[in-house]
Amino acid sequence: MSSGTAAEDGGEPVRGSVVLDGVRDPAGERRVAAQRAASLEALAARADAHATGARAPRTHRAYAADWAHFAGWCTTAALEALPAEVNTVRLYLADLEATCTPDGSPVFSPATMARRLAAIAAVHRDTGHSSPTRDPAVGAVLTGIKRARAHATHQMRPLLLDDLRTLLAMMEFGTWPGGLTAARDSVVLLTGFAGALRRSELAALTVGDLRFHPSDGLHVRIRSSKTDQDAHGATVVLPYGTHAGTCPPCAVLRWLRLAESAPRGRAALMRAVLSTPAWAEQDHLYPHPDPATETDDAATSRGDSHGPAPVPALPAEAPLLRAVRRGGTLTDTPITGDALHAMVRRRATTAGLPGPVGFHSLRAGFVTTARRAGADHRAVRRQTRHSSDAMVETYDRDHAPLLGNAVTQLGL
Repeated sequence: MSSGTAAEDGGEPVRGSVVLDGVRDPAGERRVAAQRAASLEALAARADAHATGARAPRTHRAYAADWAHFAGWCTTAALEALPAEVNTVRLYLADLEATCTPDGSPVFSPATMARRLAAIAAVHRDTGHSSPTRDPAVGAVLTGIKRARAHATHQMRPLLLDDLRTLLAMMEFGTWPGGLTAARDSVVLLTGFAGALRRSELAALTVGDLRFHPSDGLHVRIRSSKTDQDAHGATVVLPYGTHAGTCPPCAVLRWLRLAESAPRGRAALMRAVLSTPAWAEQDHLYPHPDPATETDDAATSRGDSHGPAPVPALPAEAPLLRAVRRGGTLTDTPITGDALHAMVRRRATTAGLPGPVGFHSLRAGFVTTARRAGADHRAVRRQTRHSSDAMVETYDRDHAPLLGNAVTQLGL
């Protein structure tokens, strides 16, 4: 059997035909065609898989939720979602900008709106349509919204360490069901502050992203962020605290132990929560070094092992922070970045702290505290992962205006 050979009459056969003893073989041609079709289908599947892998799983989930929101809005407004008109997207942005909470605070940030546009563009591209988001008229609306809200992020008052102590002291540790959310929220406050994390980064953490280190503290793997869309990843270190109540690794371990007890039933979870000491009475959960006050010889004489922390055996893919329903039901649903922001605001309001305060206040608090303590730009950026010194200087201007300011040398 040969393929593509000339027939006996000297004519050229149809490309891909099968000739057997000078006679075309239709069955063979069908087999060849089927093999080619299967091969092309397999290649198409591989291409689709690579295209899907071009976006991080978290991005896929976010885009799916964003598209569902846009499509639902279009249905309510009796407008076509796919393909969408330019004016439809402009009206959608205007509606997002006008959506506020009962106290008048905007629900959607410009960053969220930009991500919604990216999701709309992705769906249009994936389905072979021209994206309306590329039209300058759409960009002009988003630019205007950003200008109107340009000051909003940096208006957030930083939460400093004394503020965190105030919030933590007011939490209902050791009570039911308040102690469950207290344990979770203490992780949010202490890791958000010490790690200078963005709320999207903290919400995306899984148990597998954590590694307790015998001397450093807790290594946290940030798989991707808004400034790392290619998912190169970064490691943020949360050091052991001198005081148990403000020790990030202790707070994380305390929360993980509660999460470990949840599958054993509500009674087991309640016992674990009720056995948690009040904040002022908390102690370190395991021996660990304090480099500021202790030498290795002193630690050895005290008998501390300094070995790996006894981390509960939880699935690596389990979300670190989970939603808690009324009544103390710990769900398997990861908490959202918006819920983290709302929690910080609610805790600050309950404590009577001056505002405005939100999740970004933790990141701003880290930068402000570090700069006031004498940390240089490079040292701050190692934890915040800012791309430039200019971003750090923005915090100096907004929250530490006397830092490096010649006005302090006037002799007034």
